[in-house]
Amino acid sequence: MDGQLSPDAMRVAESHLDTCETCRQAVRQQRLLKSRMGGVRHPDPPPGLVASLSTLPHSPTPPSSPFHSWWSRLGVGVVLLGASMAVVAVAYVVGPAGADADEVDPPFDRFAAEFTAAGQRPGGSLTVAAMDELDEYGWPCHARLGGGLERIAGHYRNGQETVALVYSDGIDSLHLYEQGGVLDPSAVEAFDRRVLAERQVWVRDGRPRVVTWDAGGVVYTIVTELGDRRLGQAISDLPSSPGQPDPVERIGDGLNRMTTWLAAA
Repeated sequence: MDGQLSPDAMRVAESHLDTCETCRQAVRQQRLLKSRMGGVRHPDPPPGLVASLSTLPHSPTPPSSPFHSWWSRLGVGVVLLGASMAVVAVAYVVGPAGADADEVDPPFDRFAAEFTAAGQRPGGSLTVAAMDELDEYGWPCHARLGGGLERIAGHYRNGQETVALVYSDGIDSLHLYEQGGVLDPSAVEAFDRRVLAERQVWVRDGRPRVVTWDAGGVVYTIVTELGDRRLGQAISDLPSSPGQPDPVERIGDGLNRMTTWLAAA
């Protein structure tokens, strides 16, 4: 999976995977986990920040008269206040870490055709245990979604890089696709930006309708004929991108990231 095996060892492993379903599922799950981790960004401090903080002067203050001592303390207070404001300003600029993942262009037309085709389901069936394990890894494979929808099937798609789930209430159905990465802006040029379940999503109307968004390094695509109310209930059970942080939250997140950089320096 990581290209670290020798050619001979790779052939032996591939031969084993051809006959062992348990190991095949383990490899699929590790590939999906690796894809998910690709959406986690390692913070890089601004150039020169750590170096400049490490060179702050530490020389002692020489003895002086009471007046000079009072004036010095006032000067130190001003300097410390200025330094504190500078740190806060840097923390605000640093802000929260964003996703640094591959852009994904979901095959929306293929997903829609799969939904429309009577009785057609994605290949690569997943067991209930495998779906529950993926759910624990952070790939939402919930047994139920809002709107009275129950999970009836789960599959791998697109070279085992996509988790495809089917939900139904016995009459209406919903297909959910999950891919590691962030949504390619060019992929939704024909979509409308809307608010469903108090979150921003991209919608392409039609029969069926297609809804997509990304959150936490995963791109979600829903194909269904449900109306806004029940669709919103289903979406509300799935992850959403965090809103824009307020200034205090932004500074707090920035200070945490700066502390991480200094500890690693």
